[in-house]
Amino acid sequence: MGWRFRQSFKIIPGVKLNLSKTGLSVSVGGAPLTLNVGPHGVRGTASLPGTGLSFRQQFVSSPERSHVASNSTPSLGISRPVLSEPPHIEHFPSEPLPVIYPVPPPVSTAPVEEVHSASTELLTSESLQQLKNLLQTTFEERTDIENNLKTARQRKQQASDRYWSWQNGFLCKRVFKKAFSHRTADFEKANAEVAELDEQLRLTTVAAHVEIDKEQADPYFRMRDSFAVLSECAAIWDIKSHQATDRYRERTTATQKVERERVAFTLGTCDLIQWEQKVPHLANRKGGDIFLYPGFILYRAARSAFSVIAYHDVNAVAKSVQFYEADGVPTDSKIIGQTWAKTNKDGSRDRRFADNRQIPIVHYASLTLTSQGGLWEEFQFSNPEHLIQFLKALDAFISSFGSQAVSALPKP
Repeated sequence: MGWRFRQSFKIIPGVKLNLSKTGLSVSVGGAPLTLNVGPHGVRGTASLPGTGLSFRQQFVSSPERSHVASNSTPSLGISRPVLSEPPHIEHFPSEPLPVIYPVPPPVSTAPVEEVHSASTELLTSESLQQLKNLLQTTFEERTDIENNLKTARQRKQQASDRYWSWQNGFLCKRVFKKAFSHRTADFEKANAEVAELDEQLRLTTVAAHVEIDKEQADPYFRMRDSFAVLSECAAIWDIKSHQATDRYRERTTATQKVERERVAFTLGTCDLIQWEQKVPHLANRKGGDIFLYPGFILYRAARSAFSVIAYHDVNAVAKSVQFYEADGVPTDSKIIGQTWAKTNKDGSRDRRFADNRQIPIVHYASLTLTSQGGLWEEFQFSNPEHLIQFLKALDAFISSFGSQAVSALPKP
């Protein structure tokens, strides 16, 4: 017996990602209609199965992109590169600026600078908008099916209880044959409904078939291995805000204080794209989680709010940081000095405070991710060496797929 419980069901086509030295190419759908998004723009291909005949139409040409230096940090002399710049690994400045994270923070009249990215509607790269649309359609379809499936399973449980209460008995199913026939039909229909909705849910999962040329596969998985090492840092923090110190009123030699929160980096998956491989996952407390897929970055702010960003649209800046650590030194961090909770202008102990205690100065590293579309996320790491190795591997991976990719690490 055939059932059809959801006439509006749409089968979501799969997505094929092909990463080569020329960049990322995304194919959506299959014969007879295929949409391809790549370095040369958006193309559509129509074919007649079995004839070998096909027609290709160019819809959108690849836009000229100019990455102008912006959002620079004048005190460190760091700016964004232009596309013509070759890949380069930025070395940490030899004289890093000290920062402090006091608990509780003293009063300061300086403005608080919140660290957060723009809306997910603005972050998606133009070249990956079609992929974003596919993922959005998939999410909406899956949400509708999941709601229907939840209701169908409740009906199935009720029908199953009614059926087996008579099936396992002796009298009712023989005396009330017509009523038992109705219970049997309801039981079969409820089972068929759940089975069909389960299948529809499976068909609305974007199964990503990823093809990576050897020249890109090796650096990608090396980058993933380096990320796994980075995730083993004793402490990783999400930076949520900055504020300049009032050095006179706060009796400190630090120039800046930050609000931060512990996060965990892992190798994981995102339910928007089903791929058998795990990818680097950067957890975020104030903003979207970040997933590093081959050829693109997935930014997930909420279940229904996400963006797809091209690697060459992202600028990453690493800094070496002297941090006045009042919360305990992580086991893999290096103490490079000592200071006082309250200091004089020359850094000596302010003896007017009887409970003035020493605070260790610890060597940390920070990473800032920005884009012209509005991405702005910052993280801090207890082990600078792990971050250096990861960024070298990330830079090698991005450099492997063509001139359109911008180096992850700009020159100072």
